[in-house]
Amino acid sequence: MKIMIADDDPAFRNLLVDTVTRWEYTVVAAKDGTEAWQILQAPDAPRLVILDWIMPGMNGVELCRKIRAEALGPYVYIILLTAQQEEADLIAGMEAGADDYLTKPFRTNELKVRLNAGRRIVKLQQELAAHAAELDVANGDLEAFSYTVANNLLKSLMSIGSNARKIEEIICKSGDEQCHSYAKRIYDKTRQIGELIGTMHDFFMPMRTELRRETIDLSEMANQVAVHLQLSTPDRQVTCKITAGITVNADKNLLQIVLTNLMGNAWKHTDQQKEAVIEIGLQDDAGGAVYSVQDNGTGFDMAHLDRLFKPFQPLPGTEGYTADGIGLATVARIIRRHGGKVWAVGEPGKGACFSFTLHP
Repeated sequence: MKIMIADDDPAFRNLLVDTVTRWEYTVVAAKDGTEAWQILQAPDAPRLVILDWIMPGMNGVELCRKIRAEALGPYVYIILLTAQQEEADLIAGMEAGADDYLTKPFRTNELKVRLNAGRRIVKLQQELAAHAAELDVANGDLEAFSYTVANNLLKSLMSIGSNARKIEEIICKSGDEQCHSYAKRIYDKTRQIGELIGTMHDFFMPMRTELRRETIDLSEMANQVAVHLQLSTPDRQVTCKITAGITVNADKNLLQIVLTNLMGNAWKHTDQQKEAVIEIGLQDDAGGAVYSVQDNGTGFDMAHLDRLFKPFQPLPGTEGYTADGIGLATVARIIRRHGGKVWAVGEPGKGACFSFTLHP
């Protein structure tokens, strides 16, 4: 395995090089942080490095930050070599991006153990990257296959449905109710299957797009969703209480799907309330900002919480609402893709509150 040693002291650097070379590493040496950064830009750059804390030009801590912020290639395992003994200094070095540290003067056996640990981590990272690449290829092939199958199925279903209509027009006599019934069953079933294929397409679509984060006015987005919902059912009177000034860093299109589904779900389940209320809020939690969509609708039994975000598993008590569970399942997938989590609390007849976080 190739390793880089960056140290501005020639004598100490040579000692490290000689020591590590005996352990069958291929060693590349750098006299300062700037040269070390240049070495790391090469396609075959070392993925295991030892950086001296104090170097001219760019010190080890600065180089750690630069590697973590700008390095585009495979993961670089960093061992920070330092004479600093204060705990605060060591913490600062690790927070800058170092994976491990070694204090001067180093002990040979300790250096060997730490290098072995780093080599194992690099190997695991390489294997993980290879598996991820294979998974990307497999997912691409599966997506192409699924699209082709779905497209061909839809064409076939449309043809079957059209033929069923023609059979009804040509063969079924005006008084033959059984003939009309059979033709209608064929047509209705093809339409249902077509809708199911479309639903599954919508379920997987948010996972196929590239994640593009930006600063979003979530409050304004919620207001727009509320206006759309009111226009879709103008006979309903629903009070939407939206906390002003909520901003998030997320993919705009995907967050639009999240809000549309959560607010649409609340809108649907408050249809029996004389004074329906939907609230979009923000709470500060120890783990960060928590966004919520709360309603005073039908609610749900917490005993069935495990089914809430799973597709095609409607909760008991929601039979009167046409739903396949795709909306909430899609919300969960999008939130997970943003590194966040989503959960809900509810009580039958007393409404529900859906909360989620977004990793910055």
